[in-house]
This record gives sequence, structure tokens and C-alpha cells, in this order.
Amino acid sequence: MGFTPLRKTLSTLALTASALVAAPALAEQILFKNVNVFNGVSNKLISNQDVLVDGELIKSIGTGLAAEPGAKVIDGAGRTLMPGLIDGHAHVMINQNFGVVETNMDLTDMSYNATIVMKRFLMDGFTTVRDMGGPTFGLARALDSGRVVGPRLYPSGGFISQTSGHGDFRDRADPGFSIHDAGDLSNFERMGIGNVADGVPEVLKATRLNLRNGATQIKIMGGGGGSSRFDPIDTTQYSEAEICAIVEAAADWGTYVGAHTFNERAINRLLDCGVKTFEHGFFMTEKVMKRIAKEGGYVVPQMWGMSPDLAKNPLMPADKLPFIAQLVETYGDFGKLLLKNDVKVVFASDYVGEFADAERARRYEIWWRTQTFGSNFEVLKQLTSTAGEMVAMSGPRNPYKAGPLGVIKEGAYADIILVDGNPLEDITVIGGTDKWFDADPEYKLIPSIPLVMKGGNIYRNDLTGELSEEAISFPEMKYEGIIRDYIPAD
Repeated sequence: MGFTPLRKTLSTLALTASALVAAPALAEQILFKNVNVFNGVSNKLISNQDVLVDGELIKSIGTGLAAEPGAKVIDGAGRTLMPGLIDGHAHVMINQNFGVVETNMDLTDMSYNATIVMKRFLMDGFTTVRDMGGPTFGLARALDSGRVVGPRLYPSGGFISQTSGHGDFRDRADPGFSIHDAGDLSNFERMGIGNVADGVPEVLKATRLNLRNGATQIKIMGGGGGSSRFDPIDTTQYSEAEICAIVEAAADWGTYVGAHTFNERAINRLLDCGVKTFEHGFFMTEKVMKRIAKEGGYVVPQMWGMSPDLAKNPLMPADKLPFIAQLVETYGDFGKLLLKNDVKVVFASDYVGEFADAERARRYEIWWRTQTFGSNFEVLKQLTSTAGEMVAMSGPRNPYKAGPLGVIKEGAYADIILVDGNPLEDITVIGGTDKWFDADPEYKLIPSIPLVMKGGNIYRNDLTGELSEEAISFPEMKYEGIIRDYIPAD
């Protein structure tokens, strides 16, 4: 690439970034006319409605509504107006090649990538994201101040893991195994992605550190994982004393704990201590599902983890393929069993890797969930009202207390998307697709979502051309050479 094109590319980036540094000016009132409303809780559209937004909240819903003089009026032309989408489990700071994060990235690299991730989340209609592990505190502050454009962010901070747990990313050759030895820290710990802590004093310190830094909830590793190197997926992690200490410390701050876990033994131990959200949980029985439902918990699974399409991942080791097939065969009814047992389920994309791959996974996940749960309505609730209930459990740590999220009702946050079509009948209108690894890796706007609003601010309006695709386009990045400097891709 020559000097002139590169300079031009950088200039374009600078202009694009400056154009999106601050949120659009907040209108006193915005009136949506002639829309069909999906409110996040009812399995039907409410036809021919008007929705009046006043400041950051929804003021009224009905027919024949009038706004104040000078208010902005948007003709929905029969489109579906629905709540902005919520991702209940993401890792926005590590939507990048895992190996590169470990060896050749610092917080500046990660933060820059995260701003792209967040803009694309918002342009896809996601107005809220719960981050379940990563140094996102500064990003959350930048989002709330308008310096970065993206969804609302609920940060957990660094996930908390035992030695040889799902968050222990040290290599066999790393020196020592003492948390007091700085030389023993993996890059993941140095950058605040995770914390390895053992025993009650250490887990308390890790929990309190995250709360000190602004965590809205706490994330712990309660069992093994498929992507881990030194903790088989069947293992139970953390003792009851350690888990209960973490939960009590979080409760002292008025918030809750979510846990990465798969097996029933681990889940029962976590429930005994009062853990509220269970990330994954594929191996649980109906007995434990009933217990989660009774005790007011939530299951937050990324259902692509049980998709046969997972075998198409070019990075998937050949020896893992039989395991994927067995997983799908044995636990393929997981989604329907959760519904049968009245478990509250929340949408999760939970993809760690290149952000282009994460975006493809997120859109595939929307479609795949309709197959595994057998209901567009159920998946839409997982993306809206149920997820809104879950994030509200952060209580006094909740940064967004003015109204509920994930619903269209009077007094709710004006987090709104307009959709061409009816998502209760066709999930593709909100980006769901049956393509995953064979999807186009280049990011493109979802054409059937022409308008995105967060907190009364319009960030995308294809109806009037207020924000074009060029305004949110960023060049993909690639690494070249030993130093692996960022170079805009050709």
C-alpha cells in the first residue's frame, strides 16, 4: 500500500471518528407515528400505534398522539417498533485473535478494537451489552459520556478464577505459581481480563477490586470449559467457602454473581451460595433447571456451542469433532427443556476471537436459537425483556436507573429500533441468519433495521439518510511482520 492511500485512509478514519465522538443532539421530543409495536413481553404486535419519546424515556404509547411544537416526527410507515436488543454475555475487549491478545497486544490495542466492536453492536440494534470478563471500566465511562458510540455497558471487570480454572491462562513454562509473583502473571491478568485467586482472602480481594473499579456484577469461573487448556470441562471449580465469600461481598454492594459453569454438581454448589446467573450450563438436568427457576436464577447460554455448524470452524482441532457431534446428540433438546421447566433464559453471543467472526457468530446465534427453542417469541424475549430484568439485578450498582430496559412501555428507556417486517414471524429481519463461518466476513449493516435509538438519541436513521453506512465503516485490521503493527487491510 502506497503512502497516499494510507494517508487518505487515516484521514477518513479521523473524520469518521470525530463525527461519532459525541451522541447526536437530544431532541426534547420525538414522535413515532404509524408503527406496530412489539413491547418485549407480548406474543403479538400492537397495530397502528404512536410512540412519544420525551428526553431519554418513553412518555406515552397510543393512537393519535401529539407532540410539542418543534418535536421531530418520524413516520414508521407500518414498520415494527421494538426494544433495542440486549446481549447478556459478551467479551467486547477480547473480540480479537486470542493468541495475539496473549502475546502482542496492550490495552491501547484492545481499547481501539473495542470501540469498533461497540459501534457495530449498536448499528446491529443492540443497545445494551453485559460484558462478562474484561477491562471495560474505562470503555463504560467513555460510552456514558458520549466520547465513544455504542450500547450501554454492564461491566464485570476481570473474571475470577481458581488456579487451573477456566480463567487461568498461564502456560506450562511460566515461572512460579504464586499470585504474589508478578512474573507469574499471564498477559490476561496484567491487562485486567481475569484474576487468578485462591482461598477466601484472595477471592474477596479480587471481588472487591472489581467492585471498586465499577463492576455492575461479578463473574466467576465455577467449572471447566471447552476452550481451556488445564481444566477439563467436567470439573467443578471453587469451594463452597470461596463461592459464598464472593457472593456475600457482591451482596454487600447490592449486586449479584454470575458463573461460568456446565455440570450439575457445580451448579448446585453455586446455587447453595446464591449465585444468580449461570453462563452455559449445557449439562444440567431437569432437576437442577427446576431449582434455578424456583430460586429466581437465569441461564445465559450461547446456543451455538451445541450447533453442528461449530464443526465448520476452521480453527477447530480435528480431535474435537467427535465431541461436538456427541454434545449435539446428547444435549440437543437443552433449549426446549429450559422452557419446559420455566427457566428464565437470556440471549448470549459469547464469542471470543476476531471481531468479524464474533459478529457473524452473533447474527447466527439469533437464528440458531429459534431452532433450538422452537419459538421466535421466546428468543425475542431473551433479547429484550428477560435480559432487561436480569441486568436490573445489579440494583444500586445499576448505572441506568431512570427506567426499565428491554421493553416498550411508558417510563421505559427510549432504547428503540425500527424493523422492516415482523420478527415474531421472521427472525431474519433483526439480523438472524443460518450462515456462520460461511457468511461474508465483511461487516455490513442489516438493511431491515433502518433506525436505532438509544436513550432518545438517534444513532442510525436510514429513513432520512442521517447516518450512512460510510459513517460507521472501519477498515479491517491485519498483522504483518514480527512486530505485528496494525496496517489497514487492502
